[in-house]
Amino acid sequence: MSSQGSNNEHEQELQLHALRQIMFGKNNQHLCDALRKNAKEIVSDVFSEALKDRQDKDGSVKKVMAPLVDKSVEYSVTNRKEQFVGYLYPIVGSVVRKSVTAFLSEFIERTNQLLENSLTIKGITWRIRARQAGVPYANYVASQTFNYRVEQVFLIHRETGLLLRNVSYNQQYSEDADLMSSMLTAINDFVSDSFKPNIDGLEQTLSIVKTDDFTLVLKAGPSAVLVAAVTGNMPQKIADQLQLTIEELHSLYEKQLLEFEGDAAPFADCDQQLTDCLVSELKETVKQKKSKPWMAWSILLFITFGLSYYAYKLWLVQDYVQRIQAINKQPGVMLVQLERNGIQQIKLDVLRDPSATPINQWLSEHNVPEKIISLTEKSYLSLEPQIVQERVNAVAAQFAGITVVEKDESIGLIGKLNPKQFNELNLALSKLPGLTNIQNIIEDVEIVEASRPEQVSIDNSAGINALIQLKIGQINSTAIEFTIDSIELSPQAQEKLSAVTAQAKSLLRLASKVRLDVNFLLMGASDSKGSQSYNEMLSVKRAQAVKDVIQNNGIPADKLNAIGIGVIDLPAAGNGTRKVLFNVITTQASQQ
Repeated sequence: MSSQGSNNEHEQELQLHALRQIMFGKNNQHLCDALRKNAKEIVSDVFSEALKDRQDKDGSVKKVMAPLVDKSVEYSVTNRKEQFVGYLYPIVGSVVRKSVTAFLSEFIERTNQLLENSLTIKGITWRIRARQAGVPYANYVASQTFNYRVEQVFLIHRETGLLLRNVSYNQQYSEDADLMSSMLTAINDFVSDSFKPNIDGLEQTLSIVKTDDFTLVLKAGPSAVLVAAVTGNMPQKIADQLQLTIEELHSLYEKQLLEFEGDAAPFADCDQQLTDCLVSELKETVKQKKSKPWMAWSILLFITFGLSYYAYKLWLVQDYVQRIQAINKQPGVMLVQLERNGIQQIKLDVLRDPSATPINQWLSEHNVPEKIISLTEKSYLSLEPQIVQERVNAVAAQFAGITVVEKDESIGLIGKLNPKQFNELNLALSKLPGLTNIQNIIEDVEIVEASRPEQVSIDNSAGINALIQLKIGQINSTAIEFTIDSIELSPQAQEKLSAVTAQAKSLLRLASKVRLDVNFLLMGASDSKGSQSYNEMLSVKRAQAVKDVIQNNGIPADKLNAIGIGVIDLPAAGNGTRKVLFNVITTQASQQ
């Protein structure tokens, strides 16, 4: 009976199997096709609820979605920058303000912690104890501050021992991640090869490794191993968290772990799961005590004050530099170099004429403190009119009977001097650089003779004779030019004749002092255009025209002789031969 019953059951199962194939198709193909057609409607009805239920269950949804969202945002920023900026523009201002506020708060807090741990008595004590214990200072601080802290988490491929991913609090630890992964794998292999399998027939593996600095907690899965480096007293919940994380990673990355061939790129998105393992717990004493960051604020205020003081001094020195640049406009001073040397000194190199205003006096007048000036001054001779005038004033001050007056946009000297003083004045002026019109300056100085002419000394007579020769040279070098076929004097010619007349008068006065007879020869000339007789007549008329003007200006007619010399045939002179030339003739006057 039992055999017949089992045959009936087997036959029924075959019939049901045949019926399933008829209804659902081979391998449920008909059912899969029907579901595939309505998959969107079916999934959309339960999608939101399913995500919420899964998130409430194990929190894995946000961990999976976070990398996807990151990549989506990165794609939008890269390929749709303008639209992305438009979306963010309304909130950028508030985001930036909040970010800056948060950064400053965190900066102050971190600075205060650093100062308290480094500059305070507690920080110095900790450093001494860390050195006595032979542990790094950072680890000692962590042991004093935290009950425990997970410093670093490794995800290692079980078969190859290669590091897939790691996260840490400290970047320094991340740089040694590959080395630590290799060492852990080697130790684990050593344990597996050296000890007997456990009662279940599985290989022995490490679960906890203690070192001087860390406690290493290992949680192994079928394809990967999760390792956490913990400082302090490790609670059981860290091991539980690691176990949940390794199971979650195997669930999310099962295919990638099985097909792993050395490329760790597919595991770049598992940072969220690993970061969840970086847990810590502060000690109660530290948690209860919340010190005010007075030291950080003090340092910050000190730095702010220092920067403000530096900016003020920099602005002040720059203002002085701008003031000093005006020294270049001072007569007799030439600015060579002006530069700021830090915030305390100004380097100033100048050339100064001895007659110019002293540099220190100029700086005082312009409210520039001398103590900040590093002055290098060199002498030079300026030819500026103001400096030349200062030199004349200095010379005139040496003679009691001389006064300086304004004269035709220049200066002149008036007064009375004896021949010796006059000679000394003329000699002193001739030594002044930049002074070219000495005779115009001293022509109004009257020479007072002694009671008898024979009392004039030989030295004084020689000085007057030298002055006479100077004036004769000036008159002889003068030429009055005319236009072609004309005897009319131009305004320029009239001006020259006025100067010649003044020089002639001064020469006559000087000549009378040394009993010298002076006469003036006026020689008219013409170019080669026209007949010879006409040119000779034209040259005479030109000389006579010049004589009339000089005579009308006060020179006696018996001192003037006008002649015509006709044509001066000098091809190189061109039109320059149409002129009247002067020649001074001197003879010794006969004594009465």
